[in-house]
Amino acid sequence: MGKCEISSGSVVLSGRQTFIVIQKNSGSFVGCPLVYEGEPVHRADVVLQWHDLVDAGLSRLDVRCRSIPCQRSVLSARVIGRVAPEIVSRLAVGAEREQTQRNGEIPTRKDVNSRKRFRQAPVRAVWLDGGMMMSRREASLRAG
Repeated sequence: MGKCEISSGSVVLSGRQTFIVIQKNSGSFVGCPLVYEGEPVHRADVVLQWHDLVDAGLSRLDVRCRSIPCQRSVLSARVIGRVAPEIVSRLAVGAEREQTQRNGEIPTRKDVNSRKRFRQAPVRAVWLDGGMMMSRREASLRAG
């Protein structure tokens, strides 16, 4: 399979990370990363059954999908398999739920001078406006 065959539901390898594609744009895709059982469980994790992953082209089946969307270049991706549309729908619902929870968790801070409380603008969903939402781990890896 090649780069041009990337579409919603594709399982792709980008660098050393495997993603399930939620949406494909012109030169990039939005996908949710697969994490292995050894990693700590996150509230955004979607459990995938072995029968969900039969056609995914994975060598390991002890994976969960973390429904935190990331944007990557199509040029850096290689298709290794495909999942059913029902799984993509579950991931999209999980990603929207995670986004809602994250927007509610934005901390308030006190302004020293006026003692008013300010709330930062909420983070926008990546698949709706082409931005990027990274986990803290991914952000620290990019910064370092």
